[in-house]
Amino acid sequence: MRQVDVIVPVYNVEKYLKRCLESLLSQTLSSEKYRVLLVDDGSTDGSTAICQKYADENPNLVEYLPKANGGLSDARNYGLQHVDASYVLFIDSDDYVESGMLERMLEKTCNGQKKVVECNFFWQYQDKLTKDVVTGYDSIEDYLVKGRVVAWNKLYRTDWLKQCGVAFPKGLFYEDQCFFFELMPFLESIDEVAVDEVCEVHYVQRNDSISYQNTSRLADLFKIYVRILNFHEEKGWIKTYHDELEYRFVRNLLGNVMLRKIRPIKDGKVKRDLVVKVMEFIDIHFKGWKKNKYIKWDSPQNIYLKTFNKLILKMLIN
Repeated sequence: MRQVDVIVPVYNVEKYLKRCLESLLSQTLSSEKYRVLLVDDGSTDGSTAICQKYADENPNLVEYLPKANGGLSDARNYGLQHVDASYVLFIDSDDYVESGMLERMLEKTCNGQKKVVECNFFWQYQDKLTKDVVTGYDSIEDYLVKGRVVAWNKLYRTDWLKQCGVAFPKGLFYEDQCFFFELMPFLESIDEVAVDEVCEVHYVQRNDSISYQNTSRLADLFKIYVRILNFHEEKGWIKTYHDELEYRFVRNLLGNVMLRKIRPIKDGKVKRDLVVKVMEFIDIHFKGWKKNKYIKWDSPQNIYLKTFNKLILKMLIN
């Protein structure tokens, strides 16, 4: 039985795809132990030809899976239907990985005992490289508060993942947040998670970054958060992990969304409307967020949250 299936969703990434595939085909792990699943999500550029070429030249290592366009979540879910290896890994087609990644991460599985193996990674900018590093987590609660919510830096044990029944949300952005916060509470203990402290993935930062000028992106984030809260309610987890979800969601909305996405918008009316929507969402779902126990931590993000008031809100709008 193969040890790893690597799912690579592909959509109009001809500029980056070869670098990604070469990094996966150059692994130190024996080629009999892994397979690369190229899920072509209806590409309209040269990506399709690249996928076919690599599959033709590496028939025992690369499988080409074309499908109609359905978005990133749909492509990942489609790839999961074709997985039969012990573990599965998602890699985005514009990123690339270190040559020893699969071998090192498999070593951390302790012969299949670990359900999740997470690796560190590089933020790959055009002119610099920065590391994103953790050494481990103390509990499932700690993982929900501090864990990197991206899907592509983790090995998932296939039988456990399929038993949980968690899938990526089709048609919505922020699919990684949904996947992380719905899946990880299925862990019985943090001992089921291992960390590969090597930076294995180069997370490529592209210039075509998302802007909240398109307000539908913010609407998707709200939908994702409501979906996660409802999922936890259905599973009976909401009381157990309410503080962790509230802290992560409010910190993201008031920090990343407000400061990095909304504040730079030049259209004053658009900016004010988005700020109002964020504050209304928080007031409906997290009215008592300022009493959250995690805000007591001393960190730059928490200083901002502790002091968040009408004056700061006014400065954000103007």
